Amino acid sequence: MRSEHLGIGDRTFLINRLIQQAPINTLIREFFKNADENAALAPDGRRIVEIYPTVIDGVRKLTLWNTGIGMSAAELKIATDLSSSVNKLMSLDGNFGIGAKVSGLAASPDGIRYRSCKNCEVNEVTIGYDEAEETYVRFAVQFPDGTSESIYDVTATVQAEGTSIDEDWTEVVLFGEGPAHDTVAEPIGTGVAVDRSFIATSIFRRFVQFSPGVQVRVDVSMTKGGGKDETGKSRQLKTLDDILDRLPPHEDVTDVSTGITVRYIHDPKHEGSGHTYSSRANAATGSTTFCALVYKGERYDFRTQKVWSSVAPTFGIPFGSKVLTIEIRLPNQAAFPSQYRDSLTWRHDRSPLTADHYAYLVRELMPDWVKDVIRSESPDGADDLNDLQSDLQTLLDELRVPTKVMKRTPQPTAFTEQNTAGIPEPEATTLESEQDEDTPEGLVPPTKRTEQRASASRVRYAPDGATASKLARALERAPEIKILTDPDEIADRGLKGRAARFYGEVQTLFVNGLYPVVAKMADELANEFGDAEDPDEARSIALQASQRTLAYRVGKATCFALAKRLLDDWSTEDLERATSPESLSMAADDYRQSLAAGRKWIKDRIRIAGVAALG
Repeated sequence: MRSEHLGIGDRTFLINRLIQQAPINTLIREFFKNADENAALAPDGRRIVEIYPTVIDGVRKLTLWNTGIGMSAAELKIATDLSSSVNKLMSLDGNFGIGAKVSGLAASPDGIRYRSCKNCEVNEVTIGYDEAEETYVRFAVQFPDGTSESIYDVTATVQAEGTSIDEDWTEVVLFGEGPAHDTVAEPIGTGVAVDRSFIATSIFRRFVQFSPGVQVRVDVSMTKGGGKDETGKSRQLKTLDDILDRLPPHEDVTDVSTGITVRYIHDPKHEGSGHTYSSRANAATGSTTFCALVYKGERYDFRTQKVWSSVAPTFGIPFGSKVLTIEIRLPNQAAFPSQYRDSLTWRHDRSPLTADHYAYLVRELMPDWVKDVIRSESPDGADDLNDLQSDLQTLLDELRVPTKVMKRTPQPTAFTEQNTAGIPEPEATTLESEQDEDTPEGLVPPTKRTEQRASASRVRYAPDGATASKLARALERAPEIKILTDPDEIADRGLKGRAARFYGEVQTLFVNGLYPVVAKMADELANEFGDAEDPDEARSIALQASQRTLAYRVGKATCFALAKRLLDDWSTEDLERATSPESLSMAADDYRQSLAAGRKWIKDRIRIAGVAALG
């Protein structure tokens, strides 16, 4: 007897749950990907995808149209079943047909209309949620003779509308949440406002390239530039790869051991306008710098604007995120897309895979010209903070804080029960494990930092008369301090209303120079020097003193938090909380302890200025 296949006890419940749990933000990706793949099957020169509004009962509905191999009535029925596809293979790692219908129905329960022309015959079907049936269906239509069908011939209808049937094509129209829903203006839900170029921008951000020979045209009512209240004309949408030669420097650097390529792109604002070079070269869409993973021609974990600026220091870009784009390009077979293709997972254990895993690689491979761009984007330091960092280094040396050790391991790190609870073992441990058969040799999850902690079993006693060397005392490097005074820079790093943020991976401490306590302390100091010859200059010096002492207070708090690494009773999560912006802000608020240091610094500056004037 052959083995018996498993069935589904409640098919309707499973289908409803699959659709209702689907992410809506993949809607554009799914329908465009299907259109692009099908258009690639058309003859060269006729590989076209068009995106435009279709007006139904006076309301605009988002429409995607493409050339390629059309579908007959029988094929339309197959194509509108879940987990079914026509003219392509199903696979976990491919575009296997579940996503468009699932995410589409989640966002457009009122209906998705499919029309397809094959061999000069056009058939139509509409799928959506039937409230009476309480599930998703192919809607039936009634004919004059009283019969009804769910898939029907509309060849005469489309010809009367002026649509050609001389070549194969497929059209998809999204009805949205109801008859009054304008799915062009609000494609992902009623009341969810999006930018006018949302469709074009979503495609531009997700896709590294289109299929060979495919041209994408977007109606002017749905793109940047003129034509907001027009329709019937279109702009061509290009990928970033298509316009790279029109941008300033860019470079691909490959890590030989993993096969991963990091692409660095400089995309500043054009001298002749307020738009970036990429925006000017691709008028259909809004283009901003970003960081993303690239896998099989698509971007995942896409971060732009404030989200990118807030994490950029971890990638070795403390300044310049608004003019630098980073693409981390993974080899084929390096990952698996998630069920709904909204993220990537590791092949070996299906855990989430993000760009953060490769931040160390972006730092290591960074070309010199990128470092020059970062330096050019850094704010001019009005004050030398070397003395503060020297004091912090002395504090760390006195506390004998061990540094973190970074090394690559040949196999994924094994997690013990203790590590899972957030408390690292005294010594990092790796276990030999079988490599995933689908994972290329040498491609493994990136190394995590291993923290070396104190342990009784590692105590060794020095001989009589021995003292610690200078090398031993300088165990942990003091954080590099960056004082921010630009409101945009402060907001980009999530420091509005917070005193500082510590990036442990790169040992950088960003300090909010506009934190409210700074002004309070500066006022007190300025009042004490109210008899100065130049009150404005006195106020400026008092403000610098206040910012410096703030930096030192949060710097000390960071150092003391790092010292807790010596204690086994402090977990990794505890250490992260101790250096959080909230914890550092509380340390910053006690400014009165720094008044004496602020006064001394001001007096020293005044004395030095007086000596310079006499000279």
